[in-house]
Amino acid sequence: MKRELGDLELARYEASIVFRSKAILPLWSGNVLRSGFGARLREMVCASRREDCSRCPLMGACAYDFFYNSRLPEGAEFLRKQRDIPRPFTLEPPRPGTYEPGSVALVGFTLLGKGISYLPYFLLAIRNLGEIGMSARFREGLGKFDLMRTDSVGYGSRSNIFKGDTVYNRSLILRYSDILKASKEHFGNLTISFSTPTQIKEDGMFTAVPTFRGFMGRLLSRANAVASFYGTGMLYDYDEVLGILGKCRSISISSAKTEELRERRRFHNQGGEKKPLAPFFKGEIIYSGEFSSDIMALLELGRLIHVGKMATFGNGRYEIEV
Repeated sequence: MKRELGDLELARYEASIVFRSKAILPLWSGNVLRSGFGARLREMVCASRREDCSRCPLMGACAYDFFYNSRLPEGAEFLRKQRDIPRPFTLEPPRPGTYEPGSVALVGFTLLGKGISYLPYFLLAIRNLGEIGMSARFREGLGKFDLMRTDSVGYGSRSNIFKGDTVYNRSLILRYSDILKASKEHFGNLTISFSTPTQIKEDGMFTAVPTFRGFMGRLLSRANAVASFYGTGMLYDYDEVLGILGKCRSISISSAKTEELRERRRFHNQGGEKKPLAPFFKGEIIYSGEFSSDIMALLELGRLIHVGKMATFGNGRYEIEV
């Protein structure tokens, strides 16, 4: 008798914004969105105004704490030795480039599990970010925008959930179990286009051309983690993970057009000094072989939750072409 899988509920949203002032979004635009969005969310919901959330009596009942201070639940086995717990959301900033006043752009985001119920906080934080600005040099007045509308996006359907000052309870809920049921095997070439900086470590080395097994290893780890913390349990147990990764060994790389990316990031808990990050990459890889329905379902889930380091804030985003 087949084991009943854990499951994960999620909802995907697209927020339409119109820039009121010129905006400059660099390649690492997720970094621009990360700090600004978090600051606006905390401003809006923090009642104690403490710098250290871990000492706040409202810890556990606060939207900012839930989204930004993810921690292991008591008795958790999965990732119990790791500090970097996945957060219950994924942000997708507008594509890099220069936006003139009047330009329209999309801010995408996916909420996981209980995070879906915090949707109004997310929308207000995005709207308030528009008053401060989302751009390099935002302190000079760049990147100010208005939030026009937000839609919940499903498969072949779209539902307006915010317009003007009204939030509608019309989220389209997606479930991994449904994605899996709808997935079919694929034979031949499959193109993965990594559109934002992606970091994958394989055999102890960071690589700009991961094998399909290396890519799926990171994706499986992230999928199981978010389902464990924000769903009903791991999507695949240890033996099933080994089985899927075993299937990936026969999938080869037909061609790869990727570039390695280097970046420095300021760590406030390390004196605010900018330090180099391990290399990322972006570009296109064409894999060839037999892709099972489980693999195709995981690839689809990965489009929504991303893969690799700093996936929450826009990195590791990819599209699939068969």
